Amino acid sequence: MKIEESAEIVRRRRGNVEWIIFNRPQALNAMSPGMEATLTEIFQALADDSSVKALVLTGATGSRPAFMAGADFGALEDAKTTEEFLELEGHSESLIQALEALTFPTVAAIAGPCVGGGALIAAACDVRLISRSARFGFPIARTVGNCLSALNYQRLVDLFGTAVTKEMVFSARLLDATALMASGAFRELVEEDALEAAAERVAGHLVQLAPLTLWATKTTLRRLRDAQVAKVEDEDVLLRCYHSADFREGVAAFQQKRPPVWQGL
Repeated sequence: MKIEESAEIVRRRRGNVEWIIFNRPQALNAMSPGMEATLTEIFQALADDSSVKALVLTGATGSRPAFMAGADFGALEDAKTTEEFLELEGHSESLIQALEALTFPTVAAIAGPCVGGGALIAAACDVRLISRSARFGFPIARTVGNCLSALNYQRLVDLFGTAVTKEMVFSARLLDATALMASGAFRELVEEDALEAAAERVAGHLVQLAPLTLWATKTTLRRLRDAQVAKVEDEDVLLRCYHSADFREGVAAFQQKRPPVWQGL
């Protein structure tokens, strides 16, 4: 989707369907702290907007298509203390929870890279559509050497199963469109120029369904998952990764566009 506006988040209303477009095409729509805060506020506001019956999330297209190529690394570089790392995790989790809490159906229309935080946003949506350029995953074992929270791992296990989730992390590769469709987690594969129309068609179908059935399904499945995750402690795991020499090396290497040298420390 070509967008000429300068705002990092662009909103459109088409009937009773809200569209949100990630709009940093020069950075493959990578998430900045400002985008994260804005998206959280938008999702929270949409929860009180009875005129919205469905939501579509997609990315603006620059020199090549992209949904969201992970996060802007500035905030990770600046964080030093336990509190700062946990605050970053908290901001990310607040965004995902605000998206998951929406009572109406949500659709991710994915072209190009859908990585890290972008992949978590797509995983939190109810329906996912992809074009042939879509690439999805978490190459953190190759890039910065951090980890996901227990809740985010569970989100992926719910969507893909344990084996595929582990393979995504252990291979450090992005899944292509063929592999994504084979996973069963994506509804439809369309040609590059048909993605927007497909998202509009699917959203139009969803708003015709019984809204309480969709809400009840979303809410109950989320409660089942959260009850399971509540038993798991993960702060020690997160902090061991984020406070490690390997993580600092990974961030520096990523910024310097060189391979990291891992020590396991």
